[in-house]
Amino acid sequence: MKDENEKVNVQKRKLPQRMLPRGFAGRITLTLMNWGHKSIYENAAKVLELQPEDSLLEVACGNGYFLKKYASHVHSVSGLDFSELAVKLAVKKNKDRVDAGTAKFMHGEASQLPWEDNKFSAATVMASIMAFPKPLESLKEMYRVLRPGGRVVVSIEQNAEDGLDHSKSVKQWGMWVWKEDEVRAMMKEAGFSEVSIAYAKGFMMPKMMVARGVKR
Repeated sequence: MKDENEKVNVQKRKLPQRMLPRGFAGRITLTLMNWGHKSIYENAAKVLELQPEDSLLEVACGNGYFLKKYASHVHSVSGLDFSELAVKLAVKKNKDRVDAGTAKFMHGEASQLPWEDNKFSAATVMASIMAFPKPLESLKEMYRVLRPGGRVVVSIEQNAEDGLDHSKSVKQWGMWVWKEDEVRAMMKEAGFSEVSIAYAKGFMMPKMMVARGVKR
């Protein structure tokens, strides 16, 4: 077990701050993300159409900015992040809701969500799934924790439809670069129906994908 933990720690140290914020530099990275991801959050919120009765899960929640700014009106929010620093800051940023029992943040991996089946009415992952080691398994997990009728919104900022060269990121970080039909197929394989994909523009993102699916 010790050897395995050491291996994981080495892998974590090799990840760039934008993929695993940590330490003082991680705090700066997370703050800059809030600014740089503004258009992502706005487009995802528009597609999510959050209602007061919703129970929302954000996978790769960062420092909890989206849940505080765009989901303050929903019944409850939960967030998960692979960065322990991000979880700590998310709890602090959403302290009032955490204290009230309407918000919960946990450290963990997207492919092994620590919540029971059929818990949430909505789920989202933004600016992250392209870097997940197991994106399909992560979508299946999001499907599992959604209630019947629940919807998921996935933003894919870098993709094979945006006309940019992502070969460096693919080689260096193993980033996934999907075409639209591949995203549709992956969403359906995860179990989602009524899959739709819209496109939007953002900072240094000429054609981000915003995919939506429903659990039936």
